[in-house]
Amino acid sequence: MPQKHNPVHNVLSNCLICMGGASTLEITAACESEPFALECNIEYFTDVMQELQGSLQRFEEYTFVFTRSVDELPAKFDLTPNLVVFVMGDEWARVPVYADRVHAVFKAPGQHMKLATHYGWQRFNLMTSVQYLRQQLKRFPRYHRDRSKNIFAIPYGYYRLPKRTTVTPINERSLDASFTGSIDHKNALGGLVKTAKVLSRERMVRVVQNWKTGKRFNIDVKLSSYFPKAKDKPEHDDYPQVLMDTKICLSPRGTHLETYRLCEGMYYGCVVIAEEQPEHWFAEDSPAIIIKDWNTLPALLDELLENPAQLDKLQQASLAYWDSTLSPVAVSGYITKALATLTPTLAANDGSAAQSVQEFRHAG
Repeated sequence: MPQKHNPVHNVLSNCLICMGGASTLEITAACESEPFALECNIEYFTDVMQELQGSLQRFEEYTFVFTRSVDELPAKFDLTPNLVVFVMGDEWARVPVYADRVHAVFKAPGQHMKLATHYGWQRFNLMTSVQYLRQQLKRFPRYHRDRSKNIFAIPYGYYRLPKRTTVTPINERSLDASFTGSIDHKNALGGLVKTAKVLSRERMVRVVQNWKTGKRFNIDVKLSSYFPKAKDKPEHDDYPQVLMDTKICLSPRGTHLETYRLCEGMYYGCVVIAEEQPEHWFAEDSPAIIIKDWNTLPALLDELLENPAQLDKLQQASLAYWDSTLSPVAVSGYITKALATLTPTLAANDGSAAQSVQEFRHAG
């Protein structure tokens, strides 16, 4: 495939991207020709790889592959020494069948799906339990466990966002709260049977619409029909600007509890209100406000929006959390330490990475 000049081409010459199966492209070419084929922002992970080159001693001895497939890798990678696979977008949280044949696997989302219910909402809790059971069945018998203990969870990062240059102080932002996302996903039997994602988002939107009636607050809620796939135009081109101008980012669950929106809200300095998150290392100290019942959202919004000092404090916490935990620098540091636990001879430059592997797993 013809390639344009890219200044990171040489740096990332050992980083490949595969769509599952025989099709394999260099990650720099993917930026130009298939930028969203993995349902992740390749630029974000290019930054991760660049940072990793500085933190991982003997970086050039690894081969890094990005894929959506948990079933196969191209045959050319069989028996590749120090092969590290990044699995993107596996919302069923499966263990890749090739995990025991590669050096390490990093997954966004991770390989566990937490059962998270809402207080007193029987219909939602039933559908969540059914989905959780389906996820467990998909793991059995091939995906039931990580035999080699070499799988690690990493955050999504952001999806289709321009890099921030400045961050507008939260109390200077014009949108008090916003949500942009899909809601009509996999409704069966004329809408009588709905996924946990649909139920949660429908309730959140309904609660917000009722709450804002007669309020002076500026609320922006946009609904799209589906999550944009490769080569599709985003349904709302103004999404990045909306997020940069939002005080409170509403982040309901998707098929998986983890969403890009939580990372994106933190990146742009929003206060994020989200549903329960998986128990991964990067969620332990998150400043996101976790909600267990969307019916309690109005009181929470009233409290936050009437307290500018609290909003400012929470914005600073979001930005600090991005820098310390979700940024490419932080994620590359985590990857470096995780790899050092598997291969002590390929240790980190600072010599601090050879800690026990349990420190990096955290149900991830």
